Amino acid sequence: MNKNCSNCGQSFEPEPGYYFGAMFISYGINTALFIAAWVALSVIYPDYSLKLLLALLGLTVLIFLPFIYRVSRSIWISIFVRYKDEDLPSSA
Repeated sequence: MNKNCSNCGQSFEPEPGYYFGAMFISYGINTALFIAAWVALSVIYPDYSLKLLLALLGLTVLIFLPFIYRVSRSIWISIFVRYKDEDLPSSA
């Protein structure tokens, strides 16, 4: 992530350990993703083995890790930092 917002200058690292709470958001997203992968595997291949399930979950983690990392941090900072309409760049 960038150190500061290029538009308003907001620091994306307000204090050391600020994003510790994002870990819990990431946990929730990963749990939902794991359940979705498990249900999809159960529907597509009902006679799956534990090795196949673990391989699928491991592959899911590796594929979505960079995305979930950034999304959980973005959700965490948006809980505490509110942006006004005039802070956002105009699309016109």
